[in-house]
Amino acid sequence: MFSDQTLRSSPTNSEACLKSIQASAEEQVKLSKKRMKARYDSRATDHHFKDGDLVWMYNLKQRRGLSPKLQQSWKGPYTVVKKLNDPVYRVQRSPNTKPKVIHINRLAPYRATDHSSM
Repeated sequence: MFSDQTLRSSPTNSEACLKSIQASAEEQVKLSKKRMKARYDSRATDHHFKDGDLVWMYNLKQRRGLSPKLQQSWKGPYTVVKKLNDPVYRVQRSPNTKPKVIHINRLAPYRATDHSSM
């Protein structure tokens, strides 16, 4: 059915084909990683807080029975007590409350709102 030459050349052809497919797949993975990194970096927070700064904290917990759209997403102001490491801070609502350890992605700089102009 197949000649000896076809059988001998076939494994090398398939190996070459597999190598080119693997190289193509590796290239696609690299491109995908670049795109994912660019998207993450565009949305990642760029804030750095010092001890004593006032911040908003994103509230993950939602109360049952209420529409999530009508609940407050951010609580605050909280005071930064200490920077534990690069992305993690210890914050406290008031001197009498227990401090919370929060990732920087859940913190935003506090800017007081002026409701008198409404």
